[in-house]
Amino acid sequence: MITASVKTTKTKLLGTICVILAAVIAIILFFCGENGGNAAESISRRVTNNEERIEYITSKGVKTAGEPFSVEEVLLPEEPDEILLGYNEIQKNSGFDLSPYYGKTVKKYVYPVDNETETFVTLYVFEEKIIAADIASHTEGWQRPIDGKENMG
Repeated sequence: MITASVKTTKTKLLGTICVILAAVIAIILFFCGENGGNAAESISRRVTNNEERIEYITSKGVKTAGEPFSVEEVLLPEEPDEILLGYNEIQKNSGFDLSPYYGKTVKKYVYPVDNETETFVTLYVFEEKIIAADIASHTEGWQRPIDGKENMG
């Protein structure tokens, strides 16, 4: 049987623990990014053109026509009203969060859903990043996040 002994001091032990802790933090930051794995960042997708926006919509199980029904710039208010706050709470349940974008101008893309009358997908995009998404039926009166987690009305 072979035995080995190591002489250590409290300082060496503390130094080793600090090095290990720093390595663990570096690994976490590397894999989660500087935001520490923020849910909104992790599900947001960078979209630079119409094809990528359609690809995102399709990835959520929704088929749409090739071009948006409308594209407009929307100024989100700095002080949101109850409707925007409620919409944002539901978007938060899907991993998005509009609050960092209050007071900013965002692009709103509205796409018709294939084979559905008056049903549309809406994407809100800021600096080529999707910051919110929903699907709504104007004739049936419902709206929900694009991931289908919760009905919005």
